[in-house]
Amino acid sequence: MDDNLFQANNKRKFDRNQLYYYLKVYHNKTNKLAGYVGDISPQGLMLFSKKSAKPDKVFNFRIDLDEGFGLDKKFIFEATSLRCDKDVNPEYYTIGFKFVDLEQESMDIVTYLIEKFGFIK
Repeated sequence: MDDNLFQANNKRKFDRNQLYYYLKVYHNKTNKLAGYVGDISPQGLMLFSKKSAKPDKVFNFRIDLDEGFGLDKKFIFEATSLRCDKDVNPEYYTIGFKFVDLEQESMDIVTYLIEKFGFIK
């Protein structure tokens, strides 16, 4: 795990933004539902999932964004799992991921999602 992602008191170096809408995240190769985005930042995301994930594993994910989101794109990305904890809802885990080498177009999608669907702080 990258210790630089956390500061004292186990706080992240970067802020994440909760979204109004829990976007569905799929495993890109199998099309199986991986979970739902709980929060997102330009560096990574937190996923609510019914399955746990071991740290330091790279996943290939996809979020389908249709015209209801103001886009008609498939956001395909790789992310490395950093942590996995049981959620307060015992049916789910919360899994922290760090994006792997996002291209500018993907960064623009993340920024768009935060601006359009994120809570204002």
